[in-house]
Amino acid sequence: MSATERENQTDAAAKLPGNVSMPQDEAAERSVLSAMILSEDVLQECLIMLHPNDFYLHANRSIFIAISEMFDHGDPVDPISLADHLKSAGELERIGGMSYLLDLGSNSLALASWRHHVNMLKRDSTLRELIAAAARIQAMAFDAPEDSHDVVDFAEKQIFDVTNQDVRDNSAPLAKIMGDLYEQLGEMSSKGENSFGIKTGYKGIDKALQGMRPGQMIVVGARPGVGKTSFALNLCINAAASGASVIFFSLEMSKVEIAQRLLSATASIPLSDIRGAHIQNNQWPTLLEATGQLSNLDVQIDDTAGTTVTEIRAKARRLLHDKKNGLIIVDYLQLISPPPSRRRSDNRATEVSEMSRGLKIMAKDLNVPVVALSQLNRTVEGRTGKRPQLSDLRESGAIEQDADIVILLDRSTSPEEAQRKDRPPEGVTQFIIAKNRSGPLTTVDLTFLANSTKFVEVYNQADSG
Repeated sequence: MSATERENQTDAAAKLPGNVSMPQDEAAERSVLSAMILSEDVLQECLIMLHPNDFYLHANRSIFIAISEMFDHGDPVDPISLADHLKSAGELERIGGMSYLLDLGSNSLALASWRHHVNMLKRDSTLRELIAAAARIQAMAFDAPEDSHDVVDFAEKQIFDVTNQDVRDNSAPLAKIMGDLYEQLGEMSSKGENSFGIKTGYKGIDKALQGMRPGQMIVVGARPGVGKTSFALNLCINAAASGASVIFFSLEMSKVEIAQRLLSATASIPLSDIRGAHIQNNQWPTLLEATGQLSNLDVQIDDTAGTTVTEIRAKARRLLHDKKNGLIIVDYLQLISPPPSRRRSDNRATEVSEMSRGLKIMAKDLNVPVVALSQLNRTVEGRTGKRPQLSDLRESGAIEQDADIVILLDRSTSPEEAQRKDRPPEGVTQFIIAKNRSGPLTTVDLTFLANSTKFVEVYNQADSG
């Protein structure tokens, strides 16, 4: 019996419960390797499409790795050169020796069906990963952790990691990209639209951002009490009113509190009256109309405490499935819980960095804009002028790095402060677009109506732009 036969038998001997073999196909693995040896074009395609773990048998996996290394070094890939490379690595005899490589190099029929065989390898590899993930999930469940949410979070991550392993080829010829862009421009022009993404509902901000676009991570930072949550809710309603499907993850306020704020802003009735149920007779028709308007919007509110990025991603994937224009709003980033593996970490900056990166990946993966609110460091309070800067984003510079757009809110907190030349006028909230990968950096002034938690445009500025 040859070395490769012994290796293959050992690998194939791994059994599942019920005497069922692990999903694998030795013939398909050999065929793909043969095609890679015989054709450089096939070799390059397979290096893009396949991962070493897609080969179940150790011998075949080692050969694939060797071919990859030789290609990276610019060495020719043929049975003799491949044997020399494997021999120098001490792997030649383990894979079956020179004879095994010569057999692979003589299988010219492999060139006819290599794509189908690649698909077979990917299928079996995915099934093996699912089996392994299921085993890890089962093991954790049997450990009987105190919080079942940890198990669910772990399970979702395991499954997501498997499904996310497939190589997704998003490349396209420039000619196609330009053609699609031309058609899109024509369609937008005929409709009188001037932005590619979801509108915020504020002319000055929309002019600078050109809409909130799929894949973007937009960070809105402010000191406590300046109005970032109110702005996020205004944004939620404006986006939904323009046809977007919005998911609002509220990690600070309950669904009832969020609903009260939305109703107050839409009906222009003081929030205190709604909270205290001090509704005048003449206000009921307005409330009824506002309730109807809000009920017709495609908005989901989730107030699950201690949620993780994985949970947010899983929920958003389900809720935005088959939705044309999706928008995710998270209030706020620092309240997202780290995954169980980092829950006991003492490095908060590292945790926030991971969550920030997770939100950016989610935006790209789901192809929707993600708006994440963020607190600012207290250092802004001691600065002359108190004007916020990018460096004020709390706990991590990764937020600034991951974000495509950063909007910082600035407002004077007292009449005395508003009198200073270096502070915003009384009643004005300045929206400082401090980072914008697709447009200009500018400042937009909005008026905050505190009673109804509503931002309105400063029309003289908007009209001038």
